[in-house]
Amino acid sequence: MKYLKFLIFFPLVFLISCSPFSSTVKKETRGQPSFSQLLRNPQAYKGRVVMFGGTIAQTKNMKNLTLIEVIQKPLDSSSDRPLDTDRSGGRFLVATSKFLDPSIYSKDRAITVVGKVRGVQPGVIGKRSYNYPVIEATQIHLWSESYYYPGYYYPPGYFWGPGWGWGWGPGWGWGWGWGPGWWW
Repeated sequence: MKYLKFLIFFPLVFLISCSPFSSTVKKETRGQPSFSQLLRNPQAYKGRVVMFGGTIAQTKNMKNLTLIEVIQKPLDSSSDRPLDTDRSGGRFLVATSKFLDPSIYSKDRAITVVGKVRGVQPGVIGKRSYNYPVIEATQIHLWSESYYYPGYYYPPGYFWGPGWGWGWGPGWGWGWGWGPGWWW
């Protein structure tokens, strides 16, 4: 009986622990607008709790405020981590009263944010004007940097070619395998 309880309890704990956000936060954000809906009309969703993520474009510290400009990316359904993709719905700003070091919250780091939609802030990307939806953060999760280590490259050579010596195959020559002496 204890074994059965363990079999039921362990997978539940494992599944719950995949996301850095609590189940109450997940319930609050259930039924949230899509990012494209928010981008079209941010004022309609003012005060609504949302969860979005992406990669950091830049971090600016003001006197009493930190603004993080985020390039929106779709979130993984189980871990809430932004997917490593070139697909993006646009950009948004994250506002927090906490000081966030721009060296840590740096360009191209993955981030997921939970907060209330505060409104719109006009800005510029390059020379083009852009209306940023602003999210007042209640929770921010900065994801650890992932590194890709390619496997070692084995150049063609020793293991490639017709193969001489011992190994697989019918064998050539006198003695073992095929050849004039194979029936002796």
